[in-house]
Amino acid sequence: MSDDVEKKDRFKIVDLNYVSLYYEDFQTAIDFYTEVLGSPENVDEGGEIIGWRMGATWLTLFPAKEAAHPGSNPRNAEFAIQVAEPDQVDVLYQAFIEAGAKKGWEPFDTEMYEAMRFSYIDDPFGVRIDIICPLNPEGK
Repeated sequence: MSDDVEKKDRFKIVDLNYVSLYYEDFQTAIDFYTEVLGSPENVDEGGEIIGWRMGATWLTLFPAKEAAHPGSNPRNAEFAIQVAEPDQVDVLYQAFIEAGAKKGWEPFDTEMYEAMRFSYIDDPFGVRIDIICPLNPEGK
């Protein structure tokens, strides 16, 4: 039996939660995400934990001083935002571009893992954000 099979038998991952990103220019990152996502739904008393609810989880921004590499932005970080309808992939993609994100793949339909509408952008700090919507969700 391979190591991969043994590892998969030990546990079953059912979701990804609490995406946290650490920014050197913390306020600029807050301003960027607020422009696209609206006001954060969680701000701790000290103002250093900023969060937006995204479905069943949270996107949280922290200042870089708390990061594994203080003094830098996230490195090789990527997360996906799933929207409710396929045309919303296009809408959110455009909102990120208008807020200053770098264009990635423009929205298109694909068979990556499952049939989906997909695009990505890179935020001004180097984080890749996938924007997705299943094309054949269960029950539809």
